[in-house]
Amino acid sequence: MAVWEYTTSVITHGFMGRQSDELNRKEFQAELSRLGSEGWELATVLLDVNLHREKDGHVIVFKRRSD
Repeated sequence: MAVWEYTTSVITHGFMGRQSDELNRKEFQAELSRLGSEGWELATVLLDVNLHREKDGHVIVFKRRSD
């Protein structure tokens, strides 16, 4: 049976907000590439999550085998 470990990342910038609040796509792609090179695979995205004691945003969940 496979054993998985998980990590999350949060996008707190707006996609349609003021320019300073918009997502920097190059930085986002670089972060995805970094996680991929460490063996992380995208598992799911949770949109518009109200985060406790953090700025609300989109939660991106990654998984990788840990066996």
